[in-house]
Amino acid sequence: MNRAVVWDMGGVLYRYFTELLVDQARAEGWLDGLPLGPTGPVPDADYRAMAEGRMDEAEYVRRVQDRLRSVGVDAELYRRFHWETAIRSDVVAMVEELRREDIRQVVLTNDASRWLGPDWRTTWEYSGLFDALVDVAELVARKPDPLPYLEAARAVGCGPRECVFVDDLPVNCRGAEAVGMAAVWFDVSDEVGSLSRLRMLLDR
Repeated sequence: MNRAVVWDMGGVLYRYFTELLVDQARAEGWLDGLPLGPTGPVPDADYRAMAEGRMDEAEYVRRVQDRLRSVGVDAELYRRFHWETAIRSDVVAMVEELRREDIRQVVLTNDASRWLGPDWRTTWEYSGLFDALVDVAELVARKPDPLPYLEAARAVGCGPRECVFVDDLPVNCRGAEAVGMAAVWFDVSDEVGSLSRLRMLLDR
């Protein structure tokens, strides 16, 4: 029986930064066929490489920044977004629903300190919805290495086989499955369907 949900943050709880860039680019008129993640106007081979584990996220971010500079756009990604407006309200609603059902929940993030600041654990307005917050910046390995998943399960007092992991990158889902967790790939273009798949797993 699944007793805990392990949530990724960027891409799942928050819209991925390229989704926000696409919105800005359309509003400001500079999109013009630029590859920008899974919701951009043209296929993004670099994003696909990251999603499949052939490129790490830091390198992907650098490449996006280079693309922005090539069209004369500010490439300082970490300061250009108001993250409080990027939260996925339907995902938060499900977190609240699962909390009422006494399902334990933990955030497992690779990059929260970079996007939300070094004190995010104490300043993040949603921290009280979760039983634990695990930031791999404090570990020796990142997803999809086994260690972060095992630490997330330990943080909520569950074994890996009692957990369902939710992430927008297939490579990270495979990492969770390798340690025995069930996994739900969160399709950023199908939020409703992704949450439905999670609910089906939890209701089994």
